[in-house]
Amino acid sequence: MSKITQSKKLVDWFRFRTTVSEQDFTLTSNELVVKSDAYKLSKIKRFEVRRLGIKENVVRVLSLALLLSAATWAFVPQFGLYTLALTLILAIITWRGYELRAEFRGTDETGDHWVSIVRGCDKEEYHVLKEVEAKLKAAI
Repeated sequence: MSKITQSKKLVDWFRFRTTVSEQDFTLTSNELVVKSDAYKLSKIKRFEVRRLGIKENVVRVLSLALLLSAATWAFVPQFGLYTLALTLILAIITWRGYELRAEFRGTDETGDHWVSIVRGCDKEEYHVLKEVEAKLKAAI
C-alpha cells in the first residue's frame, strides 16, 4: 500500500467517512441501490450533483450543534456547553463538498422534495458522482 493511500485512509477514518466509489452504486431496471439504501426510480423525477458551498455546510454545522446542545441542556444542563463545543468540532470534521441528490415526486400535498443520496469530499468523488449522475439520467 502506498504512503499516499495509507495517509488518505487515515484522514478518511479521522473524518468518520468512507470514500465513495462506483462499486457503491447498483442500478437495476426499477431501483437504485447505494450501499445498503434502495431508491425506486419510478418515484424519482431527476438527479443532480451539487457542489456544497459554505452556506450549506455552516447551516448544517449550526443546526446539528444547536439541536444536540439544546437537547443536552434540557436534560443535563451542566454538560450543555461541552456538548455544543463537541458537536461543533464533529460537524466541522464531517464537512462535505459535493452531493448527489434526487428529486422525489410528491405523494401528498407537500409536493416534490429533494433528498441527498450520497455526499463526497474530494474531486475524485465528484467525478464518480458525475458519472453516476449521467448513468441515472439515461436510465430515467
